[in-house]
Amino acid sequence: MPRATIEAVITSENITIYRADWVLPVAAPVLADGGLAVGGERIVGVGPAAHLTAAHPEARVIDLGRSVIMPGFVNCHSHIEYTSFRGILDDSEFGDWIISLVDVKASLTPDEYLASAKLGALEAISSGITTIADTSYGAATLEAAGEAGLRGRLYLEVFGVDDKRLDETMADVERRLTEAQAATPPRFDVGLAPHAPYTVSSRLYQAVSGLARERGLKVMSHVAESKEELTYIRSGSGKFAHDYREKMGWERMLVQPFGVSPIKYLEQWDVFDHDFLAVHCVQVSRDDIRILKAKNVAVAHCPKGNAKLGCGVMPLADLLHEGVRVGLGTDSPASSNIMDMFDEMRTMLLLHRATERDVTVLDAERCVRLATLGGAEALGLGDAVGSLEPGKFADFIAVDVSRSHFEPIANPCSALVYGANQDDVFLTVVGGRVLYRDRVFTTIDDAAFRSAALVVRQRLQERVQEGVQVGSAESGWWRPAPAGSGAER
Repeated sequence: MPRATIEAVITSENITIYRADWVLPVAAPVLADGGLAVGGERIVGVGPAAHLTAAHPEARVIDLGRSVIMPGFVNCHSHIEYTSFRGILDDSEFGDWIISLVDVKASLTPDEYLASAKLGALEAISSGITTIADTSYGAATLEAAGEAGLRGRLYLEVFGVDDKRLDETMADVERRLTEAQAATPPRFDVGLAPHAPYTVSSRLYQAVSGLARERGLKVMSHVAESKEELTYIRSGSGKFAHDYREKMGWERMLVQPFGVSPIKYLEQWDVFDHDFLAVHCVQVSRDDIRILKAKNVAVAHCPKGNAKLGCGVMPLADLLHEGVRVGLGTDSPASSNIMDMFDEMRTMLLLHRATERDVTVLDAERCVRLATLGGAEALGLGDAVGSLEPGKFADFIAVDVSRSHFEPIANPCSALVYGANQDDVFLTVVGGRVLYRDRVFTTIDDAAFRSAALVVRQRLQERVQEGVQVGSAESGWWRPAPAGSGAER
C-alpha cells in the first residue's frame, strides 16, 4: 500500500495530524507535504506537515502517503431515497421521464424508501460526500443519513395546484415539518421544498415561503429545468399541460398561461431571497440571471443529470460572471445513476468548455471550489464546512493518487477533476469522526444496507414490469396509503 493504514478514530481529548503529499484547503493555496490537525470535531490547524508536528509534538500522526486531503464534497442537490431507481429510466427525455417517475415513486412502501435511502447514504460516504442537501417528501433521509453519520439538510417536498385545498395542504406541511424536526439527527436541519412551478400553485409557493420566513427555514425548488416547464409557464401548453396533468389527476383544472419565464413567474410572487436555492436553472435568460443575483438566490448545478435527460446545459459562465452563488449537485440516481462528484466536476468542465468553445470558461480549481465551498455557501453553511480552515468542522476526505492513471502529477486539482472517481476515495471523516477508512465502513453495516436495497430493487422491477397505476397526486401519490385506511390508490 502507498500509505499507512489509518489506526484510530479521532477523540476529543487528542489532536490527530493527518499528513499527505498534498493538502487542498480550497480557501488557500495547495500545500505539498501538508498536514491537517484535528481536535475533536474541529480543524485546529492546516499547514506544512513539519510545522504542525512541531507545534503539536504529542499529537498522533497518521501518514496517508501519496494522497490528496481535501474538504468533503457538499452535494448541493440529491434525492438519496431514489437510489434503488438507478438505471430504470435511462433512455427517456425529461418530460417522459418525470411522467414515468410518478408511477415508479408510488410503487414503494415507506420501509422500502428507507432501505433505498440507506443505500444512498452508503454511496455518499464512500464517494467522499460529507454534506448533502437532500429533497424528499418523507423523512427517510433523516434516519438513513443520521445512522450513517452524514451532515446536511432535508428539504421537505410540497406539491399542490388546487388552491381550494390550500389550507389542507399547509396543515399537512406543518405536520410533516414538526415530525421531521423532532426526528432530526445531529448535524442536520430541515427546510421546505415547493417542488416546481408546474406542480405548485403561486398561492402555495407564497404560503410555503411565508412559513419558511416565519420559522427561519431554508427553501429549495426545482426551477427552469426543462423546455417543457418553460412552455408550460409561458403558454399553458405542451406535455406538462396535458400528459403530466392527466397522470397527476389535474386535467380537470384550468391551465393558466403566465407569459413569462419560470424565474420571472416566481419573482412576481416574492418567494426569492438569500435563503432560496434554485435547482437546475437550465432554461434561464440573462434577465433571469440578473433577477437571481438581485434577490441573492443560490443555484444548484446538476450538469450530468440535465445532460442525460436532454434538458440542456445551464449557462454557468453567465451565472458566475454575475456573481450568483453556485454549488454542484448530483441530483438523484434515478437521473444521474451515481453520486460521483468527481464525475460531476469532470462533466461540468467538459460541457461548459464545449458549449462556450472556450477553455478559459472553467478550470479544475474552480470545479473543486464549486463542489466544496461553493456548495456550502449556496446552502448557507460556508462558515462551517466546505474548506479546510481552523475552526471549521473536520469534514474531509483523502483521495488515493498513487495509481498509474494519475502519474505524473503537476497539479493535484487537475489530477482530481480529470482523472479521479469515487473509488479513489479511501477516507471520509465528518466532524472528526471517521466514517470510512481504507475503503471500509467503520460505523454502519454496509452489507445489511446493500442486501436490503437489493430486495427493494427486485420488487421495484417486478412492479414496473407489471405496470403500476396510481391515482390523484393531490391525494398523495408519492406515498401509498396504509392498508385498510380507506384511501388506497
